Amino acid sequence: MDDFLHTYVIPALIMIGESLLLIVCLLIFVAYILYADRKIWAAVQL
Repeated sequence: MDDFLHTYVIPALIMIGESLLLIVCLLIFVAYILYADRKIWAAVQL
C-alpha cells in the first residue's frame, strides 16, 4: 500500500495541484487583461 501511495497517489495529487495553480493564474491574467481593455475603451469613448 505504501508503494502504491508513493508511486501513484502523491504524483497525481502534485499534478492536479500544479494544474489548478496554472488554471487560476491564467484566469487571473485574463481577468486583468479584460479589465484593462474595458478601461481603455471607456477612456476612448470620452
